[in-house]
Amino acid sequence: MTSQTDAAVPATEPVPAADSAPLTERERQFLRAKQSREAPRVLWSSTVFAVICFAPALYFEPEARGFWPIAGVSLAIGFMVLLAWSESLDQANLRDDLAAGVKFWREGVLTGVMERDDGESWPPIYCLYIAIDGDDPELPTRFSVPWNCYEAVRTDLRVRIAYAPKALRLLNLTQGDYDYVAVDRQFDVHPPPP
Repeated sequence: MTSQTDAAVPATEPVPAADSAPLTERERQFLRAKQSREAPRVLWSSTVFAVICFAPALYFEPEARGFWPIAGVSLAIGFMVLLAWSESLDQANLRDDLAAGVKFWREGVLTGVMERDDGESWPPIYCLYIAIDGDDPELPTRFSVPWNCYEAVRTDLRVRIAYAPKALRLLNLTQGDYDYVAVDRQFDVHPPPP
């Protein structure tokens, strides 16, 4: 049996603990504005309604008892369940962040940006991907931001951010001279539609 000494074990950098700070009243209001009790209820109600409508049709209609009709209905209802569960989880995370009353300050590198525009809804969704120090750099954390923040930041540069830890809502971002504060910028105008 061999034993390893401390010298034989490679030293690893300790993961920096997140600096936490209490949420300000304006940040609490900002997060409360993102809450919705109705969205999960509507999604779950729609799912139950779909089951109530399609189950009798599949049972009583002989032509609907084939593989493809059942697979199609099951797939649609499965998607509705996934969407309702995702929205419920998002709202639960917001409630937990508000109950905890804390935000995390972390540093990292802005590794990428993304604009998601489906061509039908306006405004598009703008996202930043940040590799937070101490986390896996191959799996950056995604934050949705408004257009002006998306346009102001540059990739491959260090940033300091504050965010709600469970809901991953970006509250502050500093990159060089640029300072984004979500509660001050939530009513900024969007760029004109194309």
